[in-house]
Amino acid sequence: MTSSRQFADPWPAPGASWADPPWIMSGTSVTAWFETPVAAVAALLSPAFEPLTGAAGVPTRLRFYQIDYEPPDGGAEFRRRMAGRFREAVIAFKGRIAGHEGEYSAYMWTDCASYLYWGRENFGWPLVSGDIELTGHLWEGPGGAETHSQLRAHDFIYTLDLDGPTAEDMPAVPGPSWLTPRRILFPGGSEAERRDLLLVRPAVLEAGRFTRRAGRVRLDASAGSWITSLAPLGEVDIHALEGFRICVGDDVSTVREAGEARDPRRPGQ
Repeated sequence: MTSSRQFADPWPAPGASWADPPWIMSGTSVTAWFETPVAAVAALLSPAFEPLTGAAGVPTRLRFYQIDYEPPDGGAEFRRRMAGRFREAVIAFKGRIAGHEGEYSAYMWTDCASYLYWGRENFGWPLVSGDIELTGHLWEGPGGAETHSQLRAHDFIYTLDLDGPTAEDMPAVPGPSWLTPRRILFPGGSEAERRDLLLVRPAVLEAGRFTRRAGRVRLDASAGSWITSLAPLGEVDIHALEGFRICVGDDVSTVREAGEARDPRRPGQ
């Protein structure tokens, strides 16, 4: 069928390296929850972000993922070509923006170029390349060594280690919205920059096994590194999620800077 659009498909080129959203993502994650100083979070993030506060500071998570991804639609050859695997490390904070509560993934690293481009282009996620090491039984299967998860950035190393395979099963709980502040520029000044907030709500297809684990977090940073202010305060609560399957990018709303939430599937709202 001939397209009626001026800029006809395929646009901009037929050799895409990744499929449009949504993606089906399945795999494992390990998360360390702790608190970080309110003043440190305020100094690093936009004042539009209103952090929640706990006993000592802002609820903060360091999370590692190992994900297999694929598009939900298309022929077998297309899905095979667009499928892949990535590792990811994320630092996120609980809070709200413009009255919308969720978790703000302010710092994100990955070892996969396709996922980096997909996340930045479609959602404005602040993904950058990172050296992520995931070893041990949780990542590699039974019989492995203790689970070790580590992010190596240019001026710091963040490590999350689990103490053996012992796990306390916990009931799965609904996940929050992912808060994504997005700044859209128009080169040449043809339009003023636009500031949006995306509310990304992953759909759970398979909940997986959710457990509490014993372990420890360690931050090694160069003197003067920005991340030294985000060292954990007090106790660390560690969770693992194995065998989950989610759909990401099908349920997304946009909050315009001076307007209300808009759903692209509901024109004229």
